[in-house]
Amino acid sequence: MWADVPLTDAVAEAVRVAFEVDTDAEPERLHGGEESASYRVGEHVVRLSPTWRDDAELEWCYAVATLASGWVSEAIAPLRTDEGRCVVRVGDRPVTVWPYADGAWADDEDDAHAARLLARLHKALRPLRVAPRPVDSSPLEATPDLVDADLDAHIAELLERYTGRQPLHGDFYRGNVLVANGRITGLVDWDNAFVGPPELELAWASWEWSDARDALDPGKCSSFVSAYRAAGGPAAAVDEQTIAIVVRSRLRWEIAYGRAMRERGAEVDTRYETESVDAFFALKRFTSPR
Repeated sequence: MWADVPLTDAVAEAVRVAFEVDTDAEPERLHGGEESASYRVGEHVVRLSPTWRDDAELEWCYAVATLASGWVSEAIAPLRTDEGRCVVRVGDRPVTVWPYADGAWADDEDDAHAARLLARLHKALRPLRVAPRPVDSSPLEATPDLVDADLDAHIAELLERYTGRQPLHGDFYRGNVLVANGRITGLVDWDNAFVGPPELELAWASWEWSDARDALDPGKCSSFVSAYRAAGGPAAAVDEQTIAIVVRSRLRWEIAYGRAMRERGAEVDTRYETESVDAFFALKRFTSPR
């Protein structure tokens, strides 16, 4: 998906007034942005979120980012207005401003660094007590082709087994980790932050940061999990069955979200959806029947 949202003069003026940021520099559209569009303007990034995102939801997510940035230098926190807000509305669109971090998307060589970063992030956020996310306004399309009662039961069991609850980034994958000169320079995009067991995030991240997706084999996630655990990450080690359960649940959510965005007119990568549907069914063989 690619959010085709321009940075207008009205947005630039609102940013200048609310955040006291110089917006005279020529804006540069940054790579990525599925539901949001981000522009570099000088030493800052102006982020335009979709109109349907709720202000309270975004403020909560960015409060988590701010907390994380106090302990983990790679976590990028947003600027705030004099009133302490992160989000301003321009027309009907939420707008935020962030420090610019130099870097490109992480690649295969950064897996171990990413695992250690996730461990540090989880350790930093573990003792914090925050209210649950107030709402998740992400649009979701019905997925009758992906109904799976066994999966629902497995997820319920995992939530009972893993009792720890803490703030989590929510979308720890290569596109949200910036790297320059072999060093991680930024962890961005906190819109999917939530409170939950860190094992869920470890399971999904291990899938995203290994070649397990290509091989459709959660066993290939072991090196990421091992690096995370060696770095002192608080999540318990997750086995291939747990990874398969978490990944199938997450894939179902992503498919529902992608279909909903397509209904709203977004350009959606249908190949990714097809691959996700295939993986959803292929991974069932790694889970025991209920």
